[in-house]
Amino acid sequence: MSSEQIIQQAANWLTRLHDEDISDIDRHAFNTWCQTDPRHAVAIDRMRALWGSLDTLPAQPARIALNRAFAPQRSRLAARSTQMLGVLGVLLCGWMGLDHLPVWMADQRTGVGERRQIALEDGSQLQLNSNSAVDVKFDGHQRVIELLQGELWVDVAKDAQRPFVVRTDQGTATALGTRYLVKRAADGSTVVTVIESTVAVKGEGADGVKVTAGQRSILDHGRAQAPQTIANADPDAWTRGLLKVNDQPLSDVLQTLASYRHGLVRFDPQALQNLRVSGVFKLDDTAAALAALADNLPIRVEYFTDLLVVVKPR
Repeated sequence: MSSEQIIQQAANWLTRLHDEDISDIDRHAFNTWCQTDPRHAVAIDRMRALWGSLDTLPAQPARIALNRAFAPQRSRLAARSTQMLGVLGVLLCGWMGLDHLPVWMADQRTGVGERRQIALEDGSQLQLNSNSAVDVKFDGHQRVIELLQGELWVDVAKDAQRPFVVRTDQGTATALGTRYLVKRAADGSTVVTVIESTVAVKGEGADGVKVTAGQRSILDHGRAQAPQTIANADPDAWTRGLLKVNDQPLSDVLQTLASYRHGLVRFDPQALQNLRVSGVFKLDDTAAALAALADNLPIRVEYFTDLLVVVKPR
């Protein structure tokens, strides 16, 4: 069953649960539905959490749609909760888009600017970068991490019987006893960077390559590119809350800082193409990082609101 179908069913169940005429048979059927698939209970919990927080959200599309639909009867909002729940599933599908539904249903997620370390059941350690999402699929034969969005760092525990695989829609990165990073890039490619030991990187239906410590390979169009030595000497610095760059294009640095901020960081890469950056910046204080860039480069950083920053050449 697709994520879209599960979310729609969850919305329907919440509607029925808020009905004054709900019967014990209905409640039993709901409990049975929750138990038939772990994703059902997850969808219900997250939809309840989202529903409870709608009034505290900024004016996003879902909230705007709800307000417009029920503005004439705002004083009776509580009485109309059943109707609002009925449209919540539809609004979620339209608001997030079908491509984002698996991310919303992910086993583990981080928000913008958040990092999270996770201890996996096999003893491996996983850390998610800002705005990332994964599904964890372990069984008696294999250990699979589906990277749905963003970037992860993993320190793999040894298990000779079960390979450890990180998978994206571009291919797989299989650990051969190691620490490594996997990132879904904005252009749709997957970047695999090895910190320790070796990783087998393979595209869908294509020959793979072996990537050793200090190298990275890019999976694009289902093929693994030849390993290259990484220019950044500390690619997993983000796991410690740092961005370390050495002679990197300013536009790349701004893009990374933007991924840690709510709202937008606007800039013209063409206008900034000749500017390069070396230094260490704290990812948890992007305002200080932007100020440091403005102090040391011929650029202006203008704040129009907390949610809009524009960077221009002087």
